[in-house]
Amino acid sequence: MAVTSPPQVPGWWSRTWPALALALLSVAMWTGRIRNIAGDDDLTPVGRAVRLALAVSFVVGGLVIAAACWAGWRDRGWRRSAERGPDGWRVGPGLPPWGRRAVEVVAGWTVAVWTVQGIGILLDADHDVGFKAVHTVLMVGSLVVAGVALWGLRRSWPVTDSAPRPRMVG
Repeated sequence: MAVTSPPQVPGWWSRTWPALALALLSVAMWTGRIRNIAGDDDLTPVGRAVRLALAVSFVVGGLVIAAACWAGWRDRGWRRSAERGPDGWRVGPGLPPWGRRAVEVVAGWTVAVWTVQGIGILLDADHDVGFKAVHTVLMVGSLVVAGVALWGLRRSWPVTDSAPRPRMVG
């Protein structure tokens, strides 16, 4: 008979990095956008307010995800985030339920905004090729990070429901 060990549970970082990537991207990119909006004297007050609201929504969403990642790190023991399924115990992305919802909302918002904004930028004759190229890279990068964050929420790993101990197989 062979002796096998139960499956290893990946650490907090392995389970959380996709969400943290979305948080960092949202905060960094949209903070820069806020700076651009503040320095644009050609905007009307309404145009400035709408653009600021959009950018702030991403920064706040990114900060909420970062807080969820921190909460997941603080409670990183797998038993706190494990769920019992028909095939046994499984551990998810290392985030509390509200953090998972925040990732879903920000990722969905990213896809929606970049789909509309990206198409608008590409079709707008007032933008030069360089502007379109930079924003296409930003759009594709954002969509990839949002997709990876959603993929990270769907991943799960099997775990044992007690302290690790050898099993007899044979």
